Order: sequence, then C-alpha cells, then structure tokens
Amino acid sequence: MKNTIIWVVVILVVLVGGYFLLTAPAQETGPIKIGLSSPMTGEAASYGDAFLGGAMLAVKEINDTGGINNRLIELVVEDDKCSSDGATVYNKLANIDKVVGIVGPMCSAAAGPAVSIAQNAGVPSIIVASAPGLTKAGDYIFRNYPSDSLQGKFAADYVYNTLGKRKAAIIYVQNDWGQGIKNVFGDRFKELGGEILYDEGIPQDSSDLRTLITKVKSVKPDVLFFPVYPKNAVSGLKQIKDLKLNVTIVSGDGFDGKEVTEADGAEGVLYTVAKLGLPEDFQKKVEEISGKGTNIFTPFAYDGVKIFAEVIRKVGTDKQAIKDELSKLYYTNGISLPVVEFDKDRDLKSAEFEIKIIKGGVGIPFELKSE
Repeated sequence: MKNTIIWVVVILVVLVGGYFLLTAPAQETGPIKIGLSSPMTGEAASYGDAFLGGAMLAVKEINDTGGINNRLIELVVEDDKCSSDGATVYNKLANIDKVVGIVGPMCSAAAGPAVSIAQNAGVPSIIVASAPGLTKAGDYIFRNYPSDSLQGKFAADYVYNTLGKRKAAIIYVQNDWGQGIKNVFGDRFKELGGEILYDEGIPQDSSDLRTLITKVKSVKPDVLFFPVYPKNAVSGLKQIKDLKLNVTIVSGDGFDGKEVTEADGAEGVLYTVAKLGLPEDFQKKVEEISGKGTNIFTPFAYDGVKIFAEVIRKVGTDKQAIKDELSKLYYTNGISLPVVEFDKDRDLKSAEFEIKIIKGGVGIPFELKSE
C-alpha cells in the first residue's frame, strides 16, 4: 500500500511538473530587434547618415555592457528615402522583421504614410518627424522631437517680434512637414498682426521655382518664409540669388544639413532648430564608431534607442507593455534634451528653439545686432 501511494505521488508530481513546463511561457532568447527608419539615399542622405550614427552608438554602448537582460540589441536599418517609402519600410520592420520598436522616421514625408502601419501592427514607435498631428495616428506613436506646432509658432513670433517683419510671402513644400509648419506659421503671423502677401506650395521633387520667386518679388514682402526640402532648397536658393530677390529668408530645421548650408545662395539664410544637446565628446564617439558626421538629428536617434532599452529592461519585449511604459516615461539620461516626457498626445511636453544663420557653409547661432 505504501509503495502504491508513493508511486501515485511521483506520477502526480511528474504530470503536474510536465504541465507547467508545457504551459509556461517560453524563455525569449536571441537578439532584441529595434528598427530604424532613416533616409540612407536620396536628397536627405547626409541627414540619414547622421541619424544612423546616433543609433549605432547607442546600440554599441548597450551591447558592450551586456545588452538588455542578457540579450543583445540588433538594429534593423531600412532606407525610407525621406519619402512615401516610409510606408514600405514600416510594413517590413513591423510585419516581416518583427521588431519590438521603431526609431524614426526623421522626415515627415516618410512618417505621414507610415505611422498608421505601426499603429495597426501594435509596434511602439518613437518618431523624430515633426509635422503636427503625426502622433495622433494612435497610442503606439510617440515623438521625442519638438512638433512643428511649436516650431511654426516660434518662427512667426521671431519674425514678427524680433526681426520686425510685417509682410510675408510663403513658399512651402507640399508634404506633411511643409504643410504643417506653414499653417502654424501663417496663422500665428496673422494673429500677431502680420500680413501674408503670397502663399504657394511646391512638390517635393520640384527644382524650378523661378515663376514663384518672380511672383514673390512682385508683391514686395519683407520676409520669405521658405520651409522646403533639400532638393527644393538647393535649386530655389540659387534662383532667388539669380533673380535678386533681396529679402530676409527664414526656414525650418529641414535646412540644417550640408546639402542646404553649402548650397549656392544659402549665405545669410536664417532657419529655426530645436535647442538640443550635442556635446563634442558625443560627436567624437559617433564619428569613431560609425565613420559618420553628426547633425541636430543624431542625438534623437541615440536617445530613441536608449529609451527603448530602458523601457525593455523594465517590462520586457511585450509591445503593449512597452507602449504603456512609454506613456508614463520621465527620461533624464538623454543627450538631446534634459527631460523626455510625453503629453496626452505622446508629443514632448515642452521644447525650446533657436535661430541659426548660414555662414561659410555651416549653420551657426544667430543674434540680431542692434544698429
């Protein structure tokens, strides 16, 4: 009898143990995949190179210290060409590569058609693209870069209050970024008491702006607000110079790359950018490990990867858990900004901007000198 009871107990232990082994969640192994959507070719390739460099440094630092919970980070990089290819890139990263999160795009032209794909697939994404409204695609879309709803207002306030301009013309690129920042600028400029004398959009691939520039010249504005993409800017600035449109030119952060700052006719052009951290030692580290230069977007890619790493350390790789943790994020270990904290629309709660002027092929901080 005793032997029978012992064997029954043994069998029960084996059965129960086997049940728990079979039903317990499998231990995740292998690399943790994080996607990067960046323009590696096309008109914004140098921007994309600098963006990739920041992400590469973050991955190296994480993996050199043992990864996340003994798993290494694998960066899956896709070329969105700063275009509607962003949709194809997001579809691949979310549904084929099965990444746990996506950093980028940095271009609104790529982000506009992409964010709904991440939302539908339930993949947390930290975008840098700044067009207003992008994060409203859903609760999986976050942005660690200031929205153009803030940048456009800053530009209008600066043009009206600091530069003292009252009559503006606008030429903008017809995509999410150009349309968004143009709308905010125009509305705020008129609210302040300014007048919009001319307002025209151009396709992203447009290179002949002579007719528009001639029309601008005819209405005699004292400032041209010119939020366009690099290809438009390179041809447009030369044509502005050739047609002798002698007015103050102001643009947005799309001008903060060597394609534009080194362009013929760029000297003296003003543009707005977010105030951010870009310390020299950070720039050197990026260049050493990636062989790439840096720009204003580099630290946002770096911080995006590091934010994902911190969240995954806390909650694991479940995408909904990552999303929920991002919604209550208070991150103070970044390079780009002192604090990354999201509002109800998953945009930054606050941001500061500055004006740069193009001098000698580079953008430098601008200070208006009194006469």
